[in-house]
Amino acid sequence: MKVAIVGMGRMGRAVEAVALARGHEVVARIDVNGDAAGRPLKESVRATRPDVAIEFTQPSTAKANVAALLELRVPVVCGTTGWQPAEIEPLTRQAGTPALVAPNFSIGVAVMKRLAKLAATALRAFPDFEPAMMERHHKAKLDAPSGTARMLADTVAQAAGLDNVPVAALRQGGQPGEHTLIFEGQAETLAICHQARSREIFALGAVRAAEWLVEQKPQGLMDFDTFLERTGTWKTA
Repeated sequence: MKVAIVGMGRMGRAVEAVALARGHEVVARIDVNGDAAGRPLKESVRATRPDVAIEFTQPSTAKANVAALLELRVPVVCGTTGWQPAEIEPLTRQAGTPALVAPNFSIGVAVMKRLAKLAATALRAFPDFEPAMMERHHKAKLDAPSGTARMLADTVAQAAGLDNVPVAALRQGGQPGEHTLIFEGQAETLAICHQARSREIFALGAVRAAEWLVEQKPQGLMDFDTFLERTGTWKTA
């Protein structure tokens, strides 16, 4: 599989290492200044003809990057948070090219989302259990709260019948990512926590999703849950 990596920050470098370890060829490494030859995204993609692109950049550039890749009919996996993926859904249909966009590519977080929904549904009859999210990431992460925290908070709010769930965000050091969902009762606390110890878990999930896009050629805009469901990792809850 020929891969173009868009965004050569910490996550881009982690994706490159995982892709190479799994036997793939990285044909383009594109950053804010273009690829190694100085070519911008579109020119680089036309020259290198990747089978798939994996995008980890910034909220301000993600939509334009994904749109450009879809215009060139290159399937894309995007892990950049802080923007609205629904905006590019019409582009996936027009191009007939899939895009898989997710705030998190961790199996553990995917399971946490399901646990969050289950807990919020079970505690809906007990309003004294008040939900809240806490998350912390490395100091270079631009969006706060994280896309994962917003996703989990929205999942809980919908299941619990609430307008919103408060989220606290902390940026410090080199923490890859930690999310804790807390249901605080009058005399007891229920907490569900996920701690990432390495960016490799996110990179591996993104590369596996890219492999699936190339092999199965699905259509439309998808998220990581869709990938897990369609690959039979688990059935829809």
